Amino acid sequence: MGVQAKIEQSALNRLPTMGEGDIDTSLLWDWFTKAKNFLQHKAIPPKDMVKTVAYRMSSVHAIHWLAAAGPLLDRMDWDTYKEQMRGNCPFMDFALEVMGKNNLLAGTPSFMNDDFLRDVMEAGMEPDLAQECHHENANAFLDFRPWLDEVKRLNKQR
Repeated sequence: MGVQAKIEQSALNRLPTMGEGDIDTSLLWDWFTKAKNFLQHKAIPPKDMVKTVAYRMSSVHAIHWLAAAGPLLDRMDWDTYKEQMRGNCPFMDFALEVMGKNNLLAGTPSFMNDDFLRDVMEAGMEPDLAQECHHENANAFLDFRPWLDEVKRLNKQR
């Protein structure tokens, strides 16, 4: 593990910022607490909570997640945001990086549809996770997002 990210917030009525560095569970807890306090203090409506604070994170994991989830931020609720940010694991880092880069290709012939994106992620999956997905029949999930959620769940169990 390298240098841990730092969270700065000059006052309750100011948005917190998360600097570059590694993210662990305690840091995320601190981030969510400070961000939620700010959101409540400013009476930010629930529909705007995630997009208000998400771009204040500058760790590599957060940047990859933002690139991947960017189009979904307008519809993402606070609990989903927290759950996705807690999914900090090697497979999810890889998945977020692939989705983020794919989003940059939107509107070009190189943009991957969900089926191709899934194929790329399966090809880059760690062998033990791939085996677990096979044993747990993760491929029964035909749509990309439910499949990804199932892989994430299986990965957390390892």
